[in-house]
Amino acid sequence: MTQYISLQTNFPDRPVLLIDSRAPMAQLLECAQQRIKAGTDLLESITSVSITGLEDNDLYRFTSAAYLLLREGADLLEVVRRRIDE
Repeated sequence: MTQYISLQTNFPDRPVLLIDSRAPMAQLLECAQQRIKAGTDLLESITSVSITGLEDNDLYRFTSAAYLLLREGADLLEVVRRRIDE
């Protein structure tokens, strides 16, 4: 496994956000947990908002932010899974 792995949310031509696959597993898991919790908290907040008061752009902003957080968390968990399999 290469040391630095690009996040799937990067632009494909020049990734700038990378995961250090050699970081301690506890730090990788903590970072994943933080992002997944923030993403799910954001989605839970959406459930308590009245849809009639939202504009299309508002809903897009919520879902885009939640997607980025959850995707990054999943990418971090994938690195942990690969390390366990080694």
